[in-house]
Amino acid sequence: MKQNELKPIRFIKNDFMLFVFFILFVILTMLFPWQIAKYSSFVDWRTIATLAGLLMITTGLKESKYFNLFSRKILEKLKDERNLAIFLISISIIFSTFLTNDVTLFIVVPLTLSFQNIIKSDFSKLIIFEAISVNAGSALTPIGNPQNIFLWHKWGISFIAFMIKMIPLVTVLIAILLIFALIFFKSKKIEFLDKINENGVRRNLFISSITMFVIYIVSLQLKQFYFILPFIFLFYLIFYRKDVLPKVDWLLLLLFIIIFIDFRVLSSIPVIYEGIHKLLELEHTKSVFLFSAFISQLISNVPASVFVSKFSNCWLGITYGVNIGGNGLAIASLANVIALRMAKNKKIWIDFHKYSIPYFLITLIIIYAFFVI
Repeated sequence: MKQNELKPIRFIKNDFMLFVFFILFVILTMLFPWQIAKYSSFVDWRTIATLAGLLMITTGLKESKYFNLFSRKILEKLKDERNLAIFLISISIIFSTFLTNDVTLFIVVPLTLSFQNIIKSDFSKLIIFEAISVNAGSALTPIGNPQNIFLWHKWGISFIAFMIKMIPLVTVLIAILLIFALIFFKSKKIEFLDKINENGVRRNLFISSITMFVIYIVSLQLKQFYFILPFIFLFYLIFYRKDVLPKVDWLLLLLFIIIFIDFRVLSSIPVIYEGIHKLLELEHTKSVFLFSAFISQLISNVPASVFVSKFSNCWLGITYGVNIGGNGLAIASLANVIALRMAKNKKIWIDFHKYSIPYFLITLIIIYAFFVI
């Protein structure tokens, strides 16, 4: 009986974000029951389907144990923790510019998690900086993150023109990020744990998963992933039913679905919608920038870009605001939620804000003062 009584408490502690957004979902459903019929249309099912495929494949990669061997070779060359941090930050920035921020996390976070079996270090801090890094790097290109894709198409600007406009923002984001890395990661020699037992490495699972990952990324670019997704599920169901599918974080999909519904309902509330017009002047770039950055802290930067675009067509202010607003609170970017949930460490949610909030405020002030007119 005692164990059963502890299960709800354990669930709340382990899935606090899901618990909070579910409570909000219940409250909004009770207050606005007529919105229930629209719930399905509120969800970006393309994002959910994309995420489902990535979750299955990256779980397969992780369970293959192959990252353990690969990561040891990397660590032996980097030698100290600061070099390791800068290396992971760099590849996170580079990958996120074209692979998108969430896809990049599905590459670097499993790699980072494999370090815990090899070295004595606080790998959770690395994951925090990787989340910040993909937010910074993905801001450069129109395809780096969902909010950029939306804004790029809405205003019809060219790919190159978009990148040129974003260079000042990304330069500041990366520069401050590297300064943070130099401050918070010491030149401490990496201490290795016992040697990894290579008998646990599953080469066939790794090869098949990495092959599917490449095919899936291509299918995403070609917008044909709906045809590939069922085959991915069937493959793991037939060959690795006990090893992969039960270990997939299916609750993350539920979290995303609830978040999409919560944010859409909130943005449709008349008093909120009308209040924006009355309280703020959204014709000026700086006003749009600040509002976009701070509203992202409450409803996440992707919904914020859609929401603010209803009141202003100042795309530079919105784009700068929602991209810089991806840092700060964990819920400001869905990429943050992905990274922190993958860490499976409840303490990381608190630690994240020790670095993300100062980073958000410093970059916000610099961009506001020097680059937003």
